[in-house]
Amino acid sequence: MTSGVNSSNVDTAVPKYLTTLLDDLDQTWGGWFGELGWGDPAPGRVLIESGTSFATECIDEDGASNRIPSDEANAFFCGVDEEPNGDGQETEGSIVLPVDTFAAIWDGNVFGVPSPIVGDFTAAIVVAHEYGHNVVFRMAEAFGIPERRLPQGKNSELIADCLASNWAATAYQRDALGAKEILQVATLLPIIGDTGGAMGHGSATERARALTIGLTGPQFNRQGQPVDCLQRYWPEFFEVG
Repeated sequence: MTSGVNSSNVDTAVPKYLTTLLDDLDQTWGGWFGELGWGDPAPGRVLIESGTSFATECIDEDGASNRIPSDEANAFFCGVDEEPNGDGQETEGSIVLPVDTFAAIWDGNVFGVPSPIVGDFTAAIVVAHEYGHNVVFRMAEAFGIPERRLPQGKNSELIADCLASNWAATAYQRDALGAKEILQVATLLPIIGDTGGAMGHGSATERARALTIGLTGPQFNRQGQPVDCLQRYWPEFFEVG
């Protein structure tokens, strides 16, 4: 699962790679949901192509534009955006990926922050993180879980990191990712971690632990499982009522 991105093909290779990632995530998480009888978790997809923008329903502040440009320094999951999924079916809850922002990753610009090490896995883990939000959304939908029982505080982001690593562990087992790619995250974390853990995504240390639990389980002795992430970052899921 390599991108083949270079300076001469970035316009076509980046959207193709992002689509490949989403296809793989759909297949991986779709298998798990299917085994448990939870339905199809595939989200809607929005790849904001170069020079275009996307109007998201997740921005409704007075006076604020809801149009997201292709170079927006962010990727996100929006639970109310209804867009086609990988099979072309309109689906409520969509992953929004600005293509120009992802293209910059291979030039050492990770969401506006310089990075000394870049590569396919840097882009992959960001997409997998947003898909982690989608997994939480689909589970809450399947079980009718109210907002008060959703992951709270930083856990709402750390569980997405953990679930992203669940997917990465399966990709590693399938030889779709190698150890070198996974080690990129050690360099990526200081860039994407909140300083002092004060913002919302967690500190680099907290994010490292979430990713590690997703990869190797809480005791670091086996492939991580979704239940490991739920127990650590979404204890409210197991509450009754």
